[in-house]
Amino acid sequence: MDWLKYDDLKSSGLGAFAKESEVTKEAVAEEKDEFDVVTKEGSAEETRDYVVYAQKRWDGGTGEAMDDSKTEYSLEQLESQKAGFDAEMDSAKAKSDAINGAITDFKKL
Repeated sequence: MDWLKYDDLKSSGLGAFAKESEVTKEAVAEEKDEFDVVTKEGSAEETRDYVVYAQKRWDGGTGEAMDDSKTEYSLEQLESQKAGFDAEMDSAKAKSDAINGAITDFKKL
């Protein structure tokens, strides 16, 4: 995802985060024999909730809308990406500060 485009896509309605859910285990009905004794335990349906970033897509040749592009994200993934960008920013700032000394010395010549 190009996060530089996030605000524009969001404001134009072309991209957004959405909650989704999927069934991970189908419900199983309890079974009893003719004496009303449970022969097979039942179980409830199990689901998994998750968050996706959905972005609109179009066919380049026909211009027709296609299914949205969906990428699953977790809060931990987003925070990890941000931490990586912050580390790059801190590194770039340190390099910028370090070169100031060289510029100062150069200007003295």
